Amino acid sequence: MAIANEHITHYREHGFAVVENFLAPALLAAAREEIEALLPGWLDYADNPQAPKPDHWNEPGRSRRTLRFPFVGRALNDITLHPDLQDFAKLMTGGEDIVCEQSDLTYKCRGHYADSEQVMHLDYMNHTLVYPPDLPKYWQTAFLLYYSDVSIDQAPTAVTSWQAYRDELLWPAAHTRDERPALYDKEVKVTVPAGSLLAYSMRTFHRGTAFQADGARVGHFISYAPKNPRWMGIVGWPEQGVHAGFASWMVQASPAERALVGFPDPGDPYWTEETRAGVAARFPGIDLSVY
Repeated sequence: MAIANEHITHYREHGFAVVENFLAPALLAAAREEIEALLPGWLDYADNPQAPKPDHWNEPGRSRRTLRFPFVGRALNDITLHPDLQDFAKLMTGGEDIVCEQSDLTYKCRGHYADSEQVMHLDYMNHTLVYPPDLPKYWQTAFLLYYSDVSIDQAPTAVTSWQAYRDELLWPAAHTRDERPALYDKEVKVTVPAGSLLAYSMRTFHRGTAFQADGARVGHFISYAPKNPRWMGIVGWPEQGVHAGFASWMVQASPAERALVGFPDPGDPYWTEETRAGVAARFPGIDLSVY
């Protein structure tokens, strides 16, 4: 299902929207195939919790930050830069140019180090150096795609509508149940089939919930931000530049796709005879004709 007007309206009124079956079946299948190569056994266990847990399922020190764009293969990269995600994020800013600021896989199962009842919180603490104003031109949009079914027992994300705190200063950015019981009493738990999407704002209270039965959940965090404010962004894509996979993606990407991760636009003053030669040397095979 594409993002429809009803989802846009709900987001603008409540600070989040749930789009069931967002991914086309063929793209979902291709993404799951790539995830199997990256996280062997996790989707099988999510589909069948009676099966053994994946090998090294609770390996200390392993983080989703190690499973970050660009990915080997095409499907997860295409999903990261999905036109519908771009269009939605840009619409929420009122038409500002945008960049992709985050794309990494998330996975957990019952008993996993990430299996916990989180407190209600806002994500802006690690997405901006300042405070997220209620001005669309500064709105960052976060997406959580689910690659496995999420039932009420399988750690659904809980989210609370803006209507519960619309006129409040959003500080502190986290509250326990004892501090703000209404945030928890009014939460909605996102139970959806694989391929579905949760979109939410940096001004939207939400939390991860714990597993109530055996099982796993595999998802994909993707977020977009307005291009111009330099105080926004959860990761710096240049740190990925040391990895061979980044160079491979850079060579095959279009100029528009490169721009979404901060690459200089055609016509930017950055481009000189020297910089074109240097970029060509760093990324052998890249087509710089438009620059």
